[in-house]
Amino acid sequence: MTRELVDRMRTCAAALTAGSGYTAMALMDAARLLTEAADALDVPEPLGEPMPVLPVQLPPQSPHGVGAPTWGSDLPTVSARPCPACGSVDARVVRRVGRRLSVTCPVCSNVWEYP
Repeated sequence: MTRELVDRMRTCAAALTAGSGYTAMALMDAARLLTEAADALDVPEPLGEPMPVLPVQLPPQSPHGVGAPTWGSDLPTVSARPCPACGSVDARVVRRVGRRLSVTCPVCSNVWEYP
């Protein structure tokens, strides 16, 4: 804000608080000063420097064709759950019983339900 605008605002405020006979004129001047002060304060802040545009990085082409899913690293490996009775992880016999799976251990012949 300019120094002139600040001085005019203080003069107007002093006239309003003194209760002089020119109150209507002081009110009109106060309204004009407030509008001018608001316009002076309403200056947009600088936005700063523009950000650089980054180049587009396309994902590597999949050997299975376009649109095939890709992963950033290898998929996690899943280890076999050991038999609850003997701890063996050998190949098991799996049978379906209704909607559940029944697992039989080839070492100790223990049978349990697959979770």
